[in-house]
Amino acid sequence: MKTSIIVLTYNQLALTKQCLESIWKHTNHNSIEIIVVDNGSHDGTRDYLKKMSSIKTIFNEANEGFAKGCNQGLENALGDNILFLNNDTIVTNQWLEPMIKLLYQDEKTGMVGPVSNYVSGAQQIPVDYTSIAEIEHFSQGYCRQHQGESKAALRLVGFCLLAKKEVLDKIGGFDERFEGGSFEDDDLCLRALQAGYQLKIALDSFVHHHGHATFSGNSDLSISRLYQVNRQTFIDKWKRDVTAFIDPQPDLKELVPSASRSILHIGCGAGAAGAELLNRQTCTLYGVEEDAILRSIASAYYEQVIAADTKACELPYPKAFFDAVLIGDLLNSSAHPQQTIEALSVYLKPSGSLICSIPNTAYADTLYSLLCGTPLHTHFITPQNVNTLFPKHLYELKSITPHSAVPESKIQLFLQELKFLARQFGLPEDHLSTHAHIDCMFVHAIKKKQNETEAAM
Repeated sequence: MKTSIIVLTYNQLALTKQCLESIWKHTNHNSIEIIVVDNGSHDGTRDYLKKMSSIKTIFNEANEGFAKGCNQGLENALGDNILFLNNDTIVTNQWLEPMIKLLYQDEKTGMVGPVSNYVSGAQQIPVDYTSIAEIEHFSQGYCRQHQGESKAALRLVGFCLLAKKEVLDKIGGFDERFEGGSFEDDDLCLRALQAGYQLKIALDSFVHHHGHATFSGNSDLSISRLYQVNRQTFIDKWKRDVTAFIDPQPDLKELVPSASRSILHIGCGAGAAGAELLNRQTCTLYGVEEDAILRSIASAYYEQVIAADTKACELPYPKAFFDAVLIGDLLNSSAHPQQTIEALSVYLKPSGSLICSIPNTAYADTLYSLLCGTPLHTHFITPQNVNTLFPKHLYELKSITPHSAVPESKIQLFLQELKFLARQFGLPEDHLSTHAHIDCMFVHAIKKKQNETEAAM
């Protein structure tokens, strides 16, 4: 099995030499081919590459950007696997083998990435080295400690991205609408997930990344401009910001008992929370999501994702089927939240967990919206009465956790004026001060067993 390593260059000769030398030092030459696509360098990079008989080279007269350059390399690749690698990286001993092993550990896995010192998202790890000479020592210790470990993700960064060639044949390469470099890797990952492939991070593969070297070393490139342009391109294409796809709903997820094996997630989004649950525990996930695009992406990690009518709570599952049911925002998905909470008990096993995020009507932003005539919610639920949503004969409340948020400046000014008026009319301020900064409550309720339910009735 051969891996085609595609490296893009645009000046930065010293970093390119460092990158290629690390590949030759730490990789079996017989298992790889190196393809370097130069995007119009003028610092001696082209002359250096022309002397390298052991690599394939493609020379562009101008900077064609990251997406197009990678696609040019892809068109000339003969490997079973494709690895896109930035030229401001340094690979380490046994960097490639763990990623390939993980890539073929499961036929569902379509793309894999390593951990690094400089990368956004879940691939970044803390490092303690302070020089290039110390990288190898750190990498060996870290990778030995995490040998064979991996985790699922909804996003892999393109600084070092390994994919099965058959996956790229199916979903295509990078979208060349993205200029320069940013968001094209997010886009590729989402298309892989839509096609049913999972993304994995190999925790036992470490690649050092200088980070943004192409931008910092070339004055003709503006990283901030490219970021804004590509961010808008991403929004125009996917009709939503990237954050809509990668929010793991941490407060909700942390309440799920580690023993839960069958989990229903109403409002699962693109499945980021589900992927994190799979990283933490052995479970089978079922999702409910109205948005078709988000539903198609979540399906990569969920056993089934449907567009059920959550208002009616008519779900295609047997009674007492789930160990846990998660609801991202109950009041936004139900006209009668108490009835919904009661109906969902049918699908929970005895002692199963119902975990909800419930907006606080006394939150400053919500009070302000009421004044403006644009109420955010149709129900009046606060930290004082949220417990009344859960019928005592069905549920025992395990915890109610308030979540605080800082309102924007104009809302804070409104809150100050509201407190002033309360003092003028002799009204108590304690509840206003305490509850106005709580945007929602996370409630964990336990379904009572049958004999407990009968006793309560």
